[in-house]
Amino acid sequence: MVFIHKSSSVSRSGEHGISKNLCILMLAHHVSESELARSLNTSVMTVRRIMSGETADPRISTLKLIADYFNISIDALLDNHAQPLIHGMRKNTSKIIPVLNWSMVCNMDSIDDINLTEWNDWYPIMSGEQSVINAHTFALKSRPSMQPRFFTDTLLVINPDEKPIDGDVILVKMGIENEVSLRLLAIDPPKWQLQPIVSGSETIFYDKSKHTIMGTVVLSLLHTRKSVGL
Repeated sequence: MVFIHKSSSVSRSGEHGISKNLCILMLAHHVSESELARSLNTSVMTVRRIMSGETADPRISTLKLIADYFNISIDALLDNHAQPLIHGMRKNTSKIIPVLNWSMVCNMDSIDDINLTEWNDWYPIMSGEQSVINAHTFALKSRPSMQPRFFTDTLLVINPDEKPIDGDVILVKMGIENEVSLRLLAIDPPKWQLQPIVSGSETIFYDKSKHTIMGTVVLSLLHTRKSVGL
């Protein structure tokens, strides 16, 4: 049996990369320890030890099984920097988008402003829904106040490059405070109404000097995230 030793091409930083990258991959694909172990025909303890970094010299055969399972190269799995891993995931599948939080969106002009190399929260988009996403697409989790329009834990997939039309739900940055709000766009030429999603909020009229449209909601997915036991 061939092993990877500390004196081989896998340094301590590489070992750290395996642990970190496996955690990212499992989160991105919503795979639990038990699911991965079952798919690889290995034990949960083996998976857990690699995730925690306790296994200093995983077998090449184990690394190949993990890399093949997630459709990446062994080099990407070993890399101590998340950039090649994330780019490989996005290039190979064209399905994975980052799930951001509301405060992040308030403070950005576009997703290009955010360093995603260390980001752990990703969501895979099914192949039949890929036509509405691109490299700038991101997701937000609905707020409880958005019921009943969006149930709790609905994942809102937002494409900044999708031109909104009458009846679309859009994400709007409001005024100098840079607060973001989800609004229903109602176009009654020449005016655009931004109707509220949250009950009790007022309808406002779109003014490009005061409001910035951050993107159009192209998908809404009722979302329950699996625990991976980290």
